[in-house]
Amino acid sequence: MPNKTVFFCGPHTCGKTTILKTLKNEGFFQEIGSEIGKDIYYIRKLVTGEQSEDFEWEVTNLELERDKKFLNISGLVGIETWHPGNLAYVAVRNPKILDKIAEAMKKSPLINSAFGIYLDIPPNIIFQRTKTFKNNKEWAKNFYSEINKHLPMCFEKLGLTERIIKIDASGDFDYVLSEVKSQILKFL
Repeated sequence: MPNKTVFFCGPHTCGKTTILKTLKNEGFFQEIGSEIGKDIYYIRKLVTGEQSEDFEWEVTNLELERDKKFLNISGLVGIETWHPGNLAYVAVRNPKILDKIAEAMKKSPLINSAFGIYLDIPPNIIFQRTKTFKNNKEWAKNFYSEINKHLPMCFEKLGLTERIIKIDASGDFDYVLSEVKSQILKFL
């Protein structure tokens, strides 16, 4: 099977990582890509809401390099957050460079064929589920709700709106996972 890419977007605690890992373990995905910005966050112990324009460019360039590698994988590839999710962070943290970053992201070799799953949850679910920010749940709820509000605009800016399926991820994990599988099978 030629490469097909499925990306997962949504706010913190919507289930992106768990769903990707579960589907990889079930053999759904040939390869999965983690959320690069989150990986850097854990390595460098950064303050999520306070990243510079240089950080946004670093994440974008790392994603674009990885996209080139994923293009050569046969089978289904799943990516967490990917360009639209990263663009939503830019919209909140560094909106002055939003259009320039979006133009760079449009150069991805995967941008014109990727299919997206948008895992949507309301602010109160972010507040309830967060473990990473357990000492500042209100901040997490507010910051990630802002990220979530910007996602539809980011899908549109990157020309992905017609290839996004929105799923309410606030309920039971097994139900959400079943919905995700169903939508991916339709994409295949």
